[in-house]
Amino acid sequence: MTLISFDGTLLKWNSALSALLGYDHNELLTPSSSVRTLLSQIREIAELGRSLSSLNIHPHRFQQNYYQPTGHLLSLEISISIISDANGAPLYYFAQFENKTINKHMENQLQEAEQNLQEKEKSFLQLLEGLPLTVVITANGIIQYVNSAGLQLIHAESLYQVLGTSTNNIVDFSNYSILQERRERYYSGNTIGSVCYLINCLNGQQKYVDGFTLPIIFNGNMAFIGIFKDISQQILEEERLIQSEKLSTAGQLAAGIAHEIRNPLTAINGFMKLLRSSERMNDKYFFIIESELKRIEFIVNELLVLSKPQTTHISKPVDLLSLLEQVTTLMNGQAALKNLKILPVCADQPIWIHGEAYQLKQVFINLLKNAMEAMHHGGNIYIHVHTTESGSRISVQDEGCGMTEEQIKALGKPFYTTKETGTGLGFMITQNIVHNHGGAITIESVPEQGTTFTVTIPTILEPEVAAV
Repeated sequence: MTLISFDGTLLKWNSALSALLGYDHNELLTPSSSVRTLLSQIREIAELGRSLSSLNIHPHRFQQNYYQPTGHLLSLEISISIISDANGAPLYYFAQFENKTINKHMENQLQEAEQNLQEKEKSFLQLLEGLPLTVVITANGIIQYVNSAGLQLIHAESLYQVLGTSTNNIVDFSNYSILQERRERYYSGNTIGSVCYLINCLNGQQKYVDGFTLPIIFNGNMAFIGIFKDISQQILEEERLIQSEKLSTAGQLAAGIAHEIRNPLTAINGFMKLLRSSERMNDKYFFIIESELKRIEFIVNELLVLSKPQTTHISKPVDLLSLLEQVTTLMNGQAALKNLKILPVCADQPIWIHGEAYQLKQVFINLLKNAMEAMHHGGNIYIHVHTTESGSRISVQDEGCGMTEEQIKALGKPFYTTKETGTGLGFMITQNIVHNHGGAITIESVPEQGTTFTVTIPTILEPEVAAV
């Protein structure tokens, strides 16, 4: 602080001013060149203060740069006010000097940082504009930026059409639950990951997009950047491919049905002509016709089971060991006629699964029948049950003729069979039932040594009410 006369002479000052200006007390009294320069600066300030007084501006504050004797540049903030006597007559000026050099330096650094950040954001946005993928930046679910590819995707003429719009206006209502789930995952600290959305374009068209989202800082605030690819055409092609495969499978199935039914129909037609031309009834002809009609009925029934495997019963808890015991008892009679033995190796405690008992019985009956038909000279059929924490594995192992790799790969195709009188539909039915119960079936076979079919199915805890 200092008191200054109206002619620009320093009257009094404190030691802080001496230290700030870089002079000791005596140097400020001595009219050296540096002091004279300083006094001229202060005189200018005083003259400014005099004019301020005439304008009734009191006090006045302004910024001024000042070089210390060492050459160090200071940024000073100077406040000037007029001290008056008891009658209101002006006596002298009162000036306060505050060193704002550090503040000015920090302000300059901040401006440089902001300028650098703006340049980086400008470069960042230029990079995004050049990307062929859709880029969307959102904050709190509100769109802050969309690149050119994104505007083209949703048929927007300019960014201003979507700026400030909620993402709920773009993502289809059917996908709102996906949006909410991803927001909850982020706020709970989990990875957001990739996503596929159905979106509504501004022209009313709907498209599918696939992409991922990452948190970023945009315009100094927390935001999210999403990068998406239009997969509408890809999904359309996949649907066409699936439809084509369905049509191809239906065509193969129709051809197989026609082939399987044509043979017995040809036989029936032939014997009907013989009956017309014959003078007396022939029981042998009727027996053959009846046999061929039963074969057609068998094929049709298997096709019906294959098309609707779970329409007649409701799934309930089932004791797997009890079910296998029932199936074994049922098949023991047929096995004995072929000099075969069914040897179950099972656990002592019940194994509970969730399913439809009649369909599961059909699975193991089919597997045991396949094993019996593959063994022409007697032998043993082994049933092994192995349990884990996640499920149970039931293996049906025979000592029959076995199969080659090519035969195993062909199993499950419509009307493919290794038997002379089979239709190939039995294994398809078995597969469908197992898959509908959340399980899987695998095959291991060695020619002339035997085949093992293994069914893996999920287990459950012991229930209060079980299926009978």
